[in-house]
Amino acid sequence: MNLLSIIRSQEWWAHKLPPLLAIGYATALMSKIHLYQTAIWLIFLLFSLVVGAIYVSVINDITDLDEDLASGKSNRIQRISPEWRWLIPVLCLVIGIGCTFLMYPDRLSCLLYLLSWIVFSLYSIKPFRLKNRGIWGVLADACGSHVFPGLLMVSTISYITGQQLNLVWFIAVGTWSFSYGLRGILWHQFADRDNDIKVKLNTYASKVRPDSFYHKAKWLFAIELMALCVMLYQLANIGPLLAMAAYISLVCIRYLVYKNQIILVMKKDDRPFQILMADYYQLFWPLSLLLAASFTDHLNITVLIVHILLFPYVLWLAIYDYMYAILTLIRKK
Repeated sequence: MNLLSIIRSQEWWAHKLPPLLAIGYATALMSKIHLYQTAIWLIFLLFSLVVGAIYVSVINDITDLDEDLASGKSNRIQRISPEWRWLIPVLCLVIGIGCTFLMYPDRLSCLLYLLSWIVFSLYSIKPFRLKNRGIWGVLADACGSHVFPGLLMVSTISYITGQQLNLVWFIAVGTWSFSYGLRGILWHQFADRDNDIKVKLNTYASKVRPDSFYHKAKWLFAIELMALCVMLYQLANIGPLLAMAAYISLVCIRYLVYKNQIILVMKKDDRPFQILMADYYQLFWPLSLLLAASFTDHLNITVLIVHILLFPYVLWLAIYDYMYAILTLIRKK
């Protein structure tokens, strides 16, 4: 039995955690405290988020089991005998309560952390099961996966660095997290649309024609970009702007060399695709912040090295694509 497969780490480790850490890095850089001095707390926050992510993954598989079997879709929790299935989420709950106590007396951070657990429990577990209640499931997933964890990073890093909570930064992060979170869950729902319709699951995407959602996706992306612009303005650091140029070049390479379609939410066909801005948030943004911090204080290099060791896949994939594009151009000459 592969534990990493059971907890579905491939679905959230490299995709959802680096953007959240980037918010923490950025909030720390806005303080008078050196980034490396917050490293222990950042590791604790990463552990806290991982415990929550494991809980969400397992509880979602447990509550989806009957519907997945009905649609012919595989479910990892089948590999665990029924009497042991609830052991993992119960253990995660106990650890999560312990993490909440360690955040005290930072009440705002305690609240934000608990809200993620509450929302995802309501999302999956009957009789609430917001996942099966149309737009409410979309809102719950976006808040549980992105908004509350993102705001947690702002509140707790502000607290431990002695900053007064920057409301503009707080609201901008919340707006950006919400918009990007909506795109993430909608991509997932539209990808699973046929299976959900087959088992009569009342998700938002199962009740909406994909071709009617393209216009809404553009508005959602526009709000996300506006919030990101406010965040970058508040941060006042050239690193993320230079990283944006590097990211755009990667998008162009993948479009021209691999013929990847560029999507906001939904795929138009079965060609390989890239979700616009996803690699920026997962790779370029956090690394640009850590590189900028390392230029101002060489001790911050330790945080950069640890980050790369924890999340190597997206970086090596980007390096491979750059090198492949260069070799392709050389061969054509």
